[in-house]
Amino acid sequence: MRKRYWSAIIMACMIVAMSSTALANSGTGASTSGTWSLSELTALNGQLDTAVQATNRQQLKTYLANVRDDAATVISSATVSQEVGLKTKEHLVYALKLAKDAESVPGLWTNTPFIVYGAPALSPEKRLPNTLPTDGAISDQIRVVSAQGEYEASSFVMAPLTDSNSVTFAVYDLQGSAGTIPSDAVDLRVVNTWYQGGTAWQSYFFDDSKDVLIPELLLHDENLVRTNHQTKRNSVRVNKPSGPQYVDVSGSPPAAFSSYTSQFEDSPVMLPIELKAGESKQMWITTKVPSGTPEGVYTGAIAIMADGVPAGQLTLKIRVLPFELPSPKTYYDLDKDFYTMLYHNVRLKDALDSNGNNVALAETRLLNSYRNLVEHNVVNLPTNASVNLNNPSVFLRQLELMQEAGMDLNPLFGAGPLFPSNEDYSKFTLYLQAKNAYEANPTPANQAIMDQRYAVYQQTLIPAKNYVQQAFNLVSQALGHTNIYFDAWDEAEWNRLLWQQEMWKFVKDDVGAKVFATGHETHFNLETTEDFLNWFGDPTREKADAWHALGDDKIITNYAHPHSGPENPDLMRQRHGMWLYKANYDAVYNYIWYFESPQVSAWSDYVDATYRSFGFVYPTQTDVIDTLAWEGFREGLDDIRYATKLKQLAADAQASGDAGRIAIANRALNWLETMDERAVKSDLIRLEMVSHIMKLIDSESGN
Repeated sequence: MRKRYWSAIIMACMIVAMSSTALANSGTGASTSGTWSLSELTALNGQLDTAVQATNRQQLKTYLANVRDDAATVISSATVSQEVGLKTKEHLVYALKLAKDAESVPGLWTNTPFIVYGAPALSPEKRLPNTLPTDGAISDQIRVVSAQGEYEASSFVMAPLTDSNSVTFAVYDLQGSAGTIPSDAVDLRVVNTWYQGGTAWQSYFFDDSKDVLIPELLLHDENLVRTNHQTKRNSVRVNKPSGPQYVDVSGSPPAAFSSYTSQFEDSPVMLPIELKAGESKQMWITTKVPSGTPEGVYTGAIAIMADGVPAGQLTLKIRVLPFELPSPKTYYDLDKDFYTMLYHNVRLKDALDSNGNNVALAETRLLNSYRNLVEHNVVNLPTNASVNLNNPSVFLRQLELMQEAGMDLNPLFGAGPLFPSNEDYSKFTLYLQAKNAYEANPTPANQAIMDQRYAVYQQTLIPAKNYVQQAFNLVSQALGHTNIYFDAWDEAEWNRLLWQQEMWKFVKDDVGAKVFATGHETHFNLETTEDFLNWFGDPTREKADAWHALGDDKIITNYAHPHSGPENPDLMRQRHGMWLYKANYDAVYNYIWYFESPQVSAWSDYVDATYRSFGFVYPTQTDVIDTLAWEGFREGLDDIRYATKLKQLAADAQASGDAGRIAIANRALNWLETMDERAVKSDLIRLEMVSHIMKLIDSESGN
């Protein structure tokens, strides 16, 4: 029975996931690409008049008639500006799609001041106030498929027919035959749209030729961030002694704005939102099914009030799967961990330096940040800090906070830098010059110069070796293990790689620690290679296989494909999930969670003329604001965890000796190998993985 029921659920979900193309083609066919004409407006308005006459929904009829009448006024004007013409066309296209979509579901949202679409949360489609979902449908049902203990995202889009000053939501417990999922396992937020550079949705490169409206921030309080649509600027509400004030965070470059010293936070609970007729608003749901929740379907409700009047409700159904997700393992070897990492600057020293040495405030900020990272599957966070040997307490306290938040510090990535002072690099280059001169002309004089410069270079290594040895002793004693990585010079050119070779050899052979470095194919030419390579660009099996061939303990990841910055959650999910996993990589380790300095605000979209602001989240004084991209990142790593579960179950089935189970396992593994993760939609991949997992679980009991 369970098998038939689950197959039906999977099929229904796949039909919804695959229907986006059909839905995209179901609209009016009109274009809003930047052109318009009076004849086009007249034709569209005629279609809208027909829709007004056809609908029996009174509130929809009133809204459509208002759009029609406003458009008629524009059409009859003596002159129509380009901006007004485009805006009128936009309103007509929006209203016609809404009318057509509503006609297909006559029983839903008939007497409410808005119409609700169910829409995929992690979509490559930008959900803006002037658009309706082409990959969703009008519905009063939100369906979620979730493993036990998993965070899972869903969303809906509200299309208002009239203005509502205060819309509130009440979430109720979800009931199932085997128990209850409490309402506090459901987190509701509004997707805030604000202005970013023209490339924002897809790129981290900066385009200041235009500012575009982008959906990004996930807020409980939509009034924390305000946008000015005339100036296309953003501001953040900050608490000051004189009261709350909005501070402009836009510009190229923007005014100085520090999250360390500015007092502002999002609300801990969902606050009322405002709706305006004809302006869509996306709502975001994050569910966290408690660990150990029995398998089954759990049903609850989200009741909606508009200006104090009941305005309908959504049914929320969660299909809880009969398993929890494992920690991720590599695709090529189930015995090897897949490490989940990010560059960051969430360091205790920085927080103390930036907030006037307020220890309680700094530790609260770090603990909340680390917990947020763990909740998004980042559990192998590098320290991105170095040990002050004269006062190691700050570094050791940071390790304690990381552990308290749930980080796994074995291995420990980032015990500090392993290279000599950059001020001494010139002494190494002088030695290289002398060495080259001697090799070209091996005279006693040239040898003497070479030997003298080599001795000077060797002296520069003494402080670096002392630091690495003492830091290793300190950290290994604190953590109780020696699985510790030191950081090499970032993106080093060839001579700078040669400069570090003796230190790399010392760290590996004499200290017993490991080396991490960013790099590319030139690293294969080094005599002593690092243990962990972060290779810029597209992850491929060819790169991974070549690196792994250097030793069974070699691990590889990638960065900048792209960096953080693009808000598209589907892009972030793909690039930090199955693309890496299927390429036989060992970790995710991209740049950067968020970047903030005295010169660069994390809340600005501007770094310099080349780059947008890098970041998955936006810091407040004690926490962070989540984003669409950050939720996409979490789902990408959950995809890897689902794939790991599939491979673990398949391995058990193959070892069982049962021909039927072996056949099911082989089909699952063959699908996983041949499936093109770069072409197939991520939601479909997830559903297919769940289907194979359920078949493998059922086969264990002979079903």
